[in-house]
Amino acid sequence: MFIRRLKYWMESARRSEALHEEMEIHLAERAAELEADGMTPQSARAEARRRFGNAGLTHEQSREIWIQRFWSELAQDVRYGVRTMLANKAFTALAVLSLALGIGANTTIYSFMESILLRSLPVADPESLVVLNWHSRPPQNAKKEWVHVMHGVQGMAWPGDKGAMISGMFPYGAFDTLREENPVLSTVFGYFNGLNHSLAVQGQATSARTEYVTGEYFRGLGVSPAAGRLIGAEDDRPGAAPVAVISFATSQQRFTEPSSAIGQPILVDNVPFTVIGVAPPEFFGVDPATSPDLYLPLHTNLLVDGARAARIYPDRNFYWLEIMGRLRPGVSLAQAQAALAPRFHEWVAATATTDGERGKLPALMLNPGAAGLGSLRRQYSKPLYVLLTMVGLILAIACANIANLLLARAAARRREMAVRLSLGAGRFRVVRQLLTESVMLASLGGAFAVLFAIWGVRSLTLLLSKGQQNFTLHAELNWNVLAMTAALSVVCGLVFGLAPAIQSTRPDVMPALKNGRGGGPRRRAQQVLVIAQIAMSFLILVVAGLFVRTLDRLHSVQLGYARENILLFSMNARQAGHGGAEIANFYGDLRKRFESIPGVNSATLSNSSIISAGRAAPIRGPIKIGAITV
Repeated sequence: MFIRRLKYWMESARRSEALHEEMEIHLAERAAELEADGMTPQSARAEARRRFGNAGLTHEQSREIWIQRFWSELAQDVRYGVRTMLANKAFTALAVLSLALGIGANTTIYSFMESILLRSLPVADPESLVVLNWHSRPPQNAKKEWVHVMHGVQGMAWPGDKGAMISGMFPYGAFDTLREENPVLSTVFGYFNGLNHSLAVQGQATSARTEYVTGEYFRGLGVSPAAGRLIGAEDDRPGAAPVAVISFATSQQRFTEPSSAIGQPILVDNVPFTVIGVAPPEFFGVDPATSPDLYLPLHTNLLVDGARAARIYPDRNFYWLEIMGRLRPGVSLAQAQAALAPRFHEWVAATATTDGERGKLPALMLNPGAAGLGSLRRQYSKPLYVLLTMVGLILAIACANIANLLLARAAARRREMAVRLSLGAGRFRVVRQLLTESVMLASLGGAFAVLFAIWGVRSLTLLLSKGQQNFTLHAELNWNVLAMTAALSVVCGLVFGLAPAIQSTRPDVMPALKNGRGGGPRRRAQQVLVIAQIAMSFLILVVAGLFVRTLDRLHSVQLGYARENILLFSMNARQAGHGGAEIANFYGDLRKRFESIPGVNSATLSNSSIISAGRAAPIRGPIKIGAITV
């Protein structure tokens, strides 16, 4: 009975068709009567329609009655649900709090997943973008073959399937080869993260995240400037005037507004540039992990980095440039890879000089580029899925707990339900009213969950940033996340409310009228819910215990040096006005001055901190990590 009524309620189109058929039968019967009185069939049909009136209007009026009845009954259910919740304030508060914590935790994790895994680049037609990568066999010895040049640089290559190494870095020569007369990509553009450079505006220098881009970068992405113009092909060539595009946030911080930044001179590591444009406010580059403050034409790194940059352009074994492209209309990803892979293989084969090197030649592969680069996805996808599973279990426990409470409360309301059924209320009508109460509870919990999620997003961002001021991962409660929260609230209301609603309206009315108590099925349902709660709680406790044990081991691991009385700091000599050969002298003098401070036992400088993902390297760059032992 319940399923049949539910199906009838959902199939409104079939009801409309049935009404139409009923009106046609009525018209046919009336026309037959008129024919029997002597009218022709055509005249009888016309007269029957005239006497019946406007059939379309009658049909619409009937539909309005159905809709008005539905909304009227729904309004009654809502009013009754509000009275029920106000009459049971303790139960309502407990249910709303449990759901707010469970839904809020899921919303928090989903907001990060939406930001890292699901969000597309804020550019034109992101679905047609592709990212170029290559994969090869892993190195097996320490010989300086071309593949080891790549594998020796931490963070530029990552493990793939079956032990293969994958990277998105290419030599400049490979970029030139792939973009020339490309039959499958309308634009091919390159870029590389220049890390932090000194940005001086009106004599005030700060550190700025910098990205070097080729002339087709902004055109290939389909980005329009917020002010001025963006970098073009004429800007990316040796000898061109040094120009720069700044981010929207930088224009507000350093120039008060975007338009006032156009034409202004700036210094990048003491090299003069002119601001020609401001990127749109929603644009963060192609990698959410970087979010540049400053965009420079690729060849201007010859000015900023000097001779070191000049050496990498002709070097066929130096992998440093990342490449993206845009598919031509009608070209699929597989077709593009089939066309470009042989071209790349032919180019890179020319760099191999031994059979061992030829056996490790990379293979080009194209990946979808709608979401940009995948550095954040590789770093956070697995932890986010684990966290989503954990908070999902917590929400399931909350739903089971509320369902158990509703079953217990159903025993007290069973007499009420039996009276309503005995007075003629349909079972479907009563179940719908009980489900409305459950969805209202869940919706109220979802509303408070948004407040909890705001705090959760801020706290988790602070935890992941580890105090970094330039942390670029920013999750937010946008409309997609809020829509997910609303949908999750409704689903939770249906999940924990369905079983108690069906149990409360079982057709055994007379026993309930006599004693007001339910029988065995309700107790069995409660037992199942209790067992499910215990099982999920035990699983969460085990995982939490393993997590705490891992943290304890990480805290007590031996790092290979004495951790006590060590002070770490970083500095940038170029931001202090030093450049060229005097940088090494500056750091040497600085170390001696630190060692002369009373209470300092030793001082040292390095390109990397003591524990980091970098490698040991000689002191030659502008940024240094210092350590003092006291």
